[in-house]
Parts: sequence; structure tokens; C-alpha cells
Amino acid sequence: MLIRRLCAAAAAVLCGVFCLSGCSRKENTGAGFQFTCTLESNPGCLDPQYTDNPYAAAVLANTMEGLMRLDAAGNPVCAEAKSYAVSKNGLHYTFTLRDDCYWYNADTDPERADRVTAKDYVFAFKRLVDPGQYSPFAEDFACIRNAAAITAGDMGVDALGVNAPDATTLEIELAYPEPDFLSLLARSCAVPCSQHFFESTDGRYGLNDKTILCNGPFYLTKWVYDQYGGGNFITCRRNKLYYDKDAVFPSNLQFNIMHSREEAVTDFAEGSSDIFLTDTYPKEYAGSKDYVIQSYRAETLGLIFNQEKARTRNEDFRQALARSIDRSAMLPELSEDMTAAYGVIPPGVTLLGRSFRELYADEQTALPYQPEYAKELFNEADKDLGLRTSTMQILIPSTVLDTEALLSVCQGWQDLFGYYIGIETVSPEEFDRRIASGDYSIALWGLKPDTNSCDAVLTKLLENCDMLGTSEEAYAAYAAAFAAPGKAAQRSDSIALYGEAEKTFLESACFIPLLYKNTYLVTTDGNEDVRYDPFTGAVYLREAKHFQ
Repeated sequence: MLIRRLCAAAAAVLCGVFCLSGCSRKENTGAGFQFTCTLESNPGCLDPQYTDNPYAAAVLANTMEGLMRLDAAGNPVCAEAKSYAVSKNGLHYTFTLRDDCYWYNADTDPERADRVTAKDYVFAFKRLVDPGQYSPFAEDFACIRNAAAITAGDMGVDALGVNAPDATTLEIELAYPEPDFLSLLARSCAVPCSQHFFESTDGRYGLNDKTILCNGPFYLTKWVYDQYGGGNFITCRRNKLYYDKDAVFPSNLQFNIMHSREEAVTDFAEGSSDIFLTDTYPKEYAGSKDYVIQSYRAETLGLIFNQEKARTRNEDFRQALARSIDRSAMLPELSEDMTAAYGVIPPGVTLLGRSFRELYADEQTALPYQPEYAKELFNEADKDLGLRTSTMQILIPSTVLDTEALLSVCQGWQDLFGYYIGIETVSPEEFDRRIASGDYSIALWGLKPDTNSCDAVLTKLLENCDMLGTSEEAYAAYAAAFAAPGKAAQRSDSIALYGEAEKTFLESACFIPLLYKNTYLVTTDGNEDVRYDPFTGAVYLREAKHFQ
């Protein structure tokens, strides 16, 4: 009898512990857990229309929501939009908003919370394209009628093709059809913004926990950051006014803020968090039953050439290097972190629900392996530049671990040309500094789009054309080739056009793709349904579950 009473008492204590931790569901649902995620740096600003910080994206993905969101397969589905209709010409979108979405923060009285209305979306989109707001996303929404002219300063923001006939109706007119428009609306920068609250922050919107208003599954409760001290974090709580709160599994979220990647690695290794995001192969967790690793081939590493130096500006030299790379010979030297790349668009980018590289083989895009022709090109460049009188090095960041594969490429050049090109490894910070200052000859540069789309990859190339040494004529040719897929009659017709756009760009050998690299989400065992967008840095924890 005594043993039975002791067991009953222990059970009562355990029940109390579960209740205090916020677990209000059945134990086997995985609900009621506080998930903790390690960030390598402070988000700095949580203004959705302004910040492109990847650590901010991790927080905003859980505290803000727009008209659409992406499901587990990456397809846009209705969020705050209850429904939508699109005109036959694809230029007019009409969204009917839910009437049970509210603005909320730690100071909000639930009984007096303001509803999210269509006017909040109008204000947000005007902020996106207003040149005075300096939004880094303005060009992404140039498809909206008059957006480009507004951003250029030729029109006022009231000319934007976004209107709110009433509180639950939002109309958006496009300047031209944009097949990915619904996916654009699922991005954090396309969430609403309360004009009244924004103006009340007196220019400090999104800079601290008192100047943030949320409408997502969680709301921010505390933001502590000291750039010189430790113990920095952001905490969030499940939003009791969220329209779909019963489908939100965690009770709380915490984001531990570190000062460096090294600190973030230590924080996760010591068991202080459940989730770790990294671009470096997490070999210390590979093969362990205590961790789950999700990998995404989201980045393309390729050789770029300093256009301020005569040797690396020479096209014969670049073409010689590009046409003498046998990528199949690299394969034995590669770890799971990388695979050989022929194209620009990485395999993690999807189109029509599949990896683009499954739809269009990248071998079709790269300059062919032609060692004899490459030798002729190199000899021509050597006559003009005297290449063999000196050596050269490839600058690479220390996050690239598969240096043996790159060394095998360099060995192939030495065997074919009798010319040595070495490797110089530096920290990521030093790598960025030297690329920005032009202190390099050749570098292994990473191309990672801001969103999961082929257009975003090509846009990133155009944004870096000056660094890549593109002439005005070539830039015009690239721009025309990159715009062609968007004009395709059907989305499936754009597949070949994207491939042709890659090929057009690679023919100049200003960027020589070598490797597709992984980005990683590492979680402790027992956690499920943690979703990650390797392009934006967003971690979606709405449906995350924890099983002890």
C-alpha cells in the first residue's frame, strides 16, 4: 500500500511538471515543448520589409505571416488569405482575407486586439517599393503595377497597384504575369504592417521587443542582446489569438544568440539548444543516433577571376581552365558535403515540385571538357601574358572542407599546361574582406540564391556582374536570356529556357562551376517536423514536435 501511495504521489508530481511546462495535449502528440535554436549572430532588426538578415528570417518565419505560406512540399497555400482568384491574363489577383487574424505582442490585451486588415497589406507593399525605405526586396516585387517606377523615384507610392476595397479584400494588379507570384507572397517581407503601430515606434520599428507587433503562430516576448556580453536570446510564446492555434505544437521558442559560428557550435554541442543551422559539414554529428541531419544542396561554388588583373581578365586563360576540368575525376575526392557541379542552378532549387537539376541535366550547360583545345588556348594566353613565369593561387574559405577535389583540378592543370595554381585557405571573414577589396587572383566563390527559385539564382548573377567582369554587351545578353523563362506561355516551357540562360552565362567562363555544396539543419533526436528553408534561413517551428 505504501509503495502504491508513493507511486501515486510521484505521478502527481510529474503531472504537475508537465502542466507547468505548458503541455496541455496528450503526451504522445509531441506538443507543449519549448524549442531552442542557436543563431550565429544577432538578427539586428526584425522589420520584415527591411531586413534581409538570415537570422532575422529564422525569427520572422514564426512570428509573422502573410497571405500565403509554403507547405512541406514548398507549394504556396492560403494563410491569412481565406481564398484568392486570378484573372485569365494572370494580371489581377483578388484575395479574401480571414476575419479572425489579429495583431499581438506582450502588451496586448486579448480582448482589445486589433484585427489584421487589407489596409495593413497595402501599407506593407508600399513600404517594400518606397525608395525612401531602402528595402532590399523592392526589385523582387517589380512585377506589381508601377512598382519599378516607384522604386526609381518616377512615381509616388500611391500609384502602386495594390488596393483594399474593404477590410477583408485585397486587390493586386501586376505589370506582367509572374508565375511565382504566390510563392513571393509567402516570403517574410510580404507580411502585413500596421501603419498605426509602425508610426508609433518613432523610427525604431523592429529594433527591440517593444517595437514589434506579431500576427503569426508565435509572438515575441523578450529580446536581450549585448554585443560585448553573453546570455543573449529571443523568446517567443504561442499566440493565443492565432487563427489556427490548435495546429501550433510548441508552447514556446527560444533563439540563443551567439557572437560567432564557433560560439554557436559550442552552444549546440553543450546541449543548450535543439536546433543548429550551419553551412559547414557537421561531421561531429554524422552517424550519431542522438542527432538528425537534414542536408540541402543550396549553393554552387565556382571559380571567379579578378577583373582588375590582366592575367585573370584574359578570356583565353579562363576558357583554357574551364575546358580542361574533368569533373568526373573529382568524384573520388568528394565527401557527402559536395558533388561536382556543371551548371549554375543548384539541385536544391525546385521547379514544378522537383529539383531543377532533375528536369534539366547540368552537363548540357557547362563548357565541354576539351583538353587539347584548352592547351591551345592556354598557349595563346601564355604568349600574351607570360603565364609560366609565375604561379597563382585560388582563394577559398575555410568552410570548404573538400580541398582534395580542388587540388586534383589544380594537378590536372599542371599536368596539361605545365603551370602550377595553388590554394590559399582563409577564414570566411577574411575571404569576404579580400573579395570586397579585390585582393585575389582567382577565388572559389559561393552562389546561393535568396529564395528557392531559378529566377533568384539568375538575379544573383546579374547583381554580381561587375565583380564577374561582364561587359555591357554581355550584360544585355544575359538580361535578355534570364528574362526569357518568365515570358514562357506555361511554367513547363521555362525549363529549357532556364537551361539556355545558364549556358549563355557560362560560355564567357567568368564563372566556372565546380561544386554543389550542402547547407545543414541539425536537430537533437526526438524532434520531428522541423522545417528549414536553406535559402532564406527561415526555420518553421509551427508544426514541430518533441518526443522524449
